[in-house]
Amino acid sequence: MDREDAKLIKQAQKGDEQAITALLSKHYQFIYLYFLKVTMHPALAEDLTQETMTKAIISIRSYKVKKAAFSTWLIRIGTNCWLDGKRKEKREKAFQHEQQLRWSLRHEEDTDWIEVKEALAKLKDIQRIPVLLKHYYGYSYDEMALICDVPVGTVKSRVNAGMNQLRKELNHD
Repeated sequence: MDREDAKLIKQAQKGDEQAITALLSKHYQFIYLYFLKVTMHPALAEDLTQETMTKAIISIRSYKVKKAAFSTWLIRIGTNCWLDGKRKEKREKAFQHEQQLRWSLRHEEDTDWIEVKEALAKLKDIQRIPVLLKHYYGYSYDEMALICDVPVGTVKSRVNAGMNQLRKELNHD
């Protein structure tokens, strides 16, 4: 770390707004380029950079000079923001798919479908979601792996286990 950064960090940790502005301005481009490479999406990289800078401002006092370089600390903050966003997106997609299914199920009158619905309800979420994505929505295993954030082999295994459980529940051995 150069002397200028060390001086700015000390001042920023004491509440000097000009120091934190100078420090974050100095590292802004570095963080933005990092996120551009991570996300391959300029607008998302910009959003993540802004979020990283905001969190850095809030937690500047917790930064330990001896523990890591300032740029490393910023990357850690930013990477956590990015991973949190991906987790949130995954939960939102699962919720949307579940809501779509519930809507569809409420509008189905077929008695066979009611049996299937009840059998599906008995499946664990990690099996039900891949079964529905594959056989109800027609997603490929690769797409399902992205949606579920697991390897393709895991998706195939979950679909297989889910279908075996459904056959057992519906007595279609």
